[in-house]
Amino acid sequence: MIYSVVPYEHIFYNAEENASLRMEVNLHGEQVVLLKNSDSTYTIERLLSTNPKSYLKPELLPGTLLMTVSSVKEAPGVTWEILNKD
Repeated sequence: MIYSVVPYEHIFYNAEENASLRMEVNLHGEQVVLLKNSDSTYTIERLLSTNPKSYLKPELLPGTLLMTVSSVKEAPGVTWEILNKD
């Protein structure tokens, strides 16, 4: 039994729930979970890393808005652009 003020959904993350809205991508060499927004942007929901220094990078902070940039034929893959730089 867990007694916590944190909601159950935040403690026990279920990847299958709303799988079409979330995806794991490699961003700046680290795995992150992105949440798709209604305006074709993405928000970093969580960082999946065991490296403590990764959590200090401002571009990997949860809540950071990202936009996908079209990939080019010569370099397959998706490039991400950070929208809310401070």
